[in-house]
Amino acid sequence: MIRIFFKTIWNNRKRNILVFVELLMISLVLVNLTVYLVNLLTIYRIKNCYNTDNVALVNISIKENEDEEITWQAFLNLKKIISSNAFVESVSISTNALPYNYNLYSTDFKNNDLHFNLAIRQVDIDYASVMKITPLKGRWFNETDIGKSVLPIIISKGIDEKYFNGNSLGKILESNKKQYEIIGVVDEFKRSDIERPYACGFQFLDKIIPKSYWSNSFLIRTREGKTGDMLSVAENQVYSTLNPANWTISSLNTLENMRAGQNDESSQRNYLSIIIALFIMINVFLGTIGILWYNTNLRIHEIGIKRALGSTGGGIKRLLITENLFIAGLALIIVVLIIMQVPTFIPGGKLEPGVFAYSVWISITTMILLVLLSTWIPAALASKIRPAIALKTE
Repeated sequence: MIRIFFKTIWNNRKRNILVFVELLMISLVLVNLTVYLVNLLTIYRIKNCYNTDNVALVNISIKENEDEEITWQAFLNLKKIISSNAFVESVSISTNALPYNYNLYSTDFKNNDLHFNLAIRQVDIDYASVMKITPLKGRWFNETDIGKSVLPIIISKGIDEKYFNGNSLGKILESNKKQYEIIGVVDEFKRSDIERPYACGFQFLDKIIPKSYWSNSFLIRTREGKTGDMLSVAENQVYSTLNPANWTISSLNTLENMRAGQNDESSQRNYLSIIIALFIMINVFLGTIGILWYNTNLRIHEIGIKRALGSTGGGIKRLLITENLFIAGLALIIVVLIIMQVPTFIPGGKLEPGVFAYSVWISITTMILLVLLSTWIPAALASKIRPAIALKTE
């Protein structure tokens, strides 16, 4: 039976080679587009390390230099005043730690022979309660970290898994002639919901040092629906506590507004590519259906001969479907092997873990369904034709 199956394929080799080449091209497009779309979906589903509901932002920038001790005391006083509002749950002072902001400060770290880059977020003890961050391993900063010679640092889980095999706690890092001890691991840091995570490190901020090249952020978690109340009193409380000659409010916003804006900005870069990908995918579907449907209809004469020799309609349908599945499967296997050997064929370059395997299974399932759809209907119609009529078709 198997010998007859392959002999049938060989006897129709000219037509089958053309079908194979066309399905090879279609499979190449199908797998690449599937990888691209699955990778986007996977990135979207990656959990952010923070929760930004009901969080208000007061960004403060320096105008004139001020003594560090005066600055730090003034910022602590402002934190107490903001915390005294009845609608405020917790307040954090941070530097370069805004969730939805494209400006990142990154630096290199090393551990023995390991070298990697981290986007640094300088935060205080209360940052975790404001942003509702729960460490996956280890702990968040506390009062015992104040004044340590080996500075505490908390890293994102991608670095923990990639460079330390999940055993980063207690490891010592070096950067800019300083040593850091990893005390905790948190979920990934993403600048928007649909953008790839960034390797992140949270450093302990035990004092504000006024610098002209960055802003200091007061992140304020309010009670449900009270961020507007906080923003309405923020300006008065800031300028009544800080010296207006030295400090200015550079931004008043909610993190949910920033999230929406950042998602829109990221989406604009992806919308066109997604639309093009979906358009091509539709053409892939139509092309596969058209090729196999047309190829099946060309075999009406052959089907008539088989019916005349005693083949049943069900047997003919099974034969045609099996042949097309074999050809499509062979084309898909070759495409997968090519893409595995030539990573540049993969759209977007770097893939999230598991994306390629999921994409291959989705592509296989899709191709099987397309072959069944493209072959079953014309094969069913052709198998019902009376042998005498089919033999007249040349």
